[in-house]
Amino acid sequence: MSDTTGRRMFTTPGTALLVRGALAIVFGLLVLVLPSATAFAVVVVFGFFAIIDGITSVAHYFYDPAGRSRWSVVGGFISIAAGILAIAWPGITAAVIGVIIGLWALVLGISQIILALAARSFIRSWGLWLLTGLITTVFGIVVLVNPGIGLLGLMGMLAAFAILTGLLLIASGIGLRKLANTQPLYGH
Repeated sequence: MSDTTGRRMFTTPGTALLVRGALAIVFGLLVLVLPSATAFAVVVVFGFFAIIDGITSVAHYFYDPAGRSRWSVVGGFISIAAGILAIAWPGITAAVIGVIIGLWALVLGISQIILALAARSFIRSWGLWLLTGLITTVFGIVVLVNPGIGLLGLMGMLAAFAILTGLLLIASGIGLRKLANTQPLYGH
């Protein structure tokens, strides 16, 4: 797309929001249709990130004598190894991410239950807090029993988020266009 085409395309208020909204919806639908491919892509991107992050940590150790720390080298090599493993075995990495999500949800849910019970004497809505804790705990247990569902569940949430955001962006773009038709924007 040429520079002048891009400028003309976005001279009408709301066009950028409409384009972003449409792209978000397409992305969300792709994630829904291809959740395993999306999960695989996330794991591979994580692998490359971990490798680059690890190389950066190790390089920092050798190139910045004032800020040297053996732990940065150890962490760097752990990141590099994690990245290599993620790229070499994306399925196993996806399962491990599911376990981490499951443990996080379980610990968070139990802590919410404990806090809700402790707060029941002075917070009226402690029951909702308790319910949230119970749901979070059950989610954590389900994910720990089947860790693959954790990453696929995240893909479902990502798809829902992208589609909802896309719809909201389109609605905002349409609203901005209507506003531009009824009154001049930016003093034009």
